[in-house]
Amino acid sequence: SPATRQKLAATLGSPGNLGTDCTNPVVQRILSDAMIEAMDTELGRLLTSTGLAKRDGAGQLVYEPERTNTLIVIVGDNGTLGGSVKLAFNPDLAKGTAYQTGVWVPLIASGPLVVQPDREVNHMVNMVDVFQLFGEMAGIDVPKAVPRVIDSASLLPYLTNPSQSSIRNVNFTQG
Repeated sequence: SPATRQKLAATLGSPGNLGTDCTNPVVQRILSDAMIEAMDTELGRLLTSTGLAKRDGAGQLVYEPERTNTLIVIVGDNGTLGGSVKLAFNPDLAKGTAYQTGVWVPLIASGPLVVQPDREVNHMVNMVDVFQLFGEMAGIDVPKAVPRVIDSASLLPYLTNPSQSSIRNVNFTQG
């Protein structure tokens, strides 16, 4: 975007070769921030184009999940790339490692079932729990439907009960 190019130019002082030195940690951080902004823009476009949200007169996104029948789940992949890790985390223990910064990612859920939106749940979950959640939303008994044992736990209680205690007490990672 033009704003990103201006930010790079101001930071690097050279408008001719902006953003091509991806080994530069400053460039990595600026590009990472720009990718997050682009993702935000595209999510807004997706929500408006599907009719789940609209834009108000000022162009701001208006999303009222309680007016929909749609559960939206956004989850990151396995950790943060070292150059994008922010303090107080150690970039040497980031993506590609089994350390917390390498496997700890955001998960956002929104929809009419979410009681008391805009809150944080600081309990451990696992990607197989997202599988379990989608099965539950479809009315499927996941442990019965899957022909092997999967270590999935229900996420639904976290969405519907703001005071839900931790369901998992262990998550396993291996490097």
